[in-house]
Amino acid sequence: MNARIRTTAEGERSLRQAGRRKECRSGQAMVEFSLVVLLLFLVIFAIIDYAQMFFYENALQNAMREATRFATAGSIIQQTNGGVAQYDTNNGVAAPQAIKDAKGREASRYGCIRMFFQSNCVISMPTNGVQVISASALPGAPPVLTTNGLGIVTLMQSTGVAANVGPGNASDYVQLTATYNIRTITPLFYLIGFNHGGTNMTIFPVRVSAIVKNEPALLNFEHNAMYSDEAP
Repeated sequence: MNARIRTTAEGERSLRQAGRRKECRSGQAMVEFSLVVLLLFLVIFAIIDYAQMFFYENALQNAMREATRFATAGSIIQQTNGGVAQYDTNNGVAAPQAIKDAKGREASRYGCIRMFFQSNCVISMPTNGVQVISASALPGAPPVLTTNGLGIVTLMQSTGVAANVGPGNASDYVQLTATYNIRTITPLFYLIGFNHGGTNMTIFPVRVSAIVKNEPALLNFEHNAMYSDEAP
């Protein structure tokens, strides 16, 4: 009888110990699973963020290639009326008439460059996200550049002062810069130093830039290069 009671008590203790070990293993597994899942989601969201950055940068780069070719030729976007191209006559010379800008006036070359970039970009790019600066160049001399702490390269005048805002004159160097802010899921790229000067941890500015040289003789030279209120 006593032996049977002892056996029963020992069995109960064994069952309780087994239950505690099972609960301990279950709790440990839950903690391990939580840590792994957090890391997994961080990796997945980082991949999504990187894919988003890659897509937007490719879109901006494609529009930049088209806009730089357009800018170096001194081109404007021609106004049409019923499918017929419109022209202005200056001193007996017929020249293409530029489309209207947001203020209803004939767009400047600067405005046309920004609108041309926008029209060639697959994303909804605001025109004020595109900046154009120019600097005179000595014959055969390379452009003068400066690089800030974030590695951003900026065109300068040959004298070392800041470049002019606008598309410049014949044979000037021109820099087009487009910046588009995207919202990331995680602050990972900000924390590892890829923020490129952003101030918000989940806002990543995608920036593309190109420096080219205007053709020696610009087309449509009689058009206004830039209106004063277009300066950033």
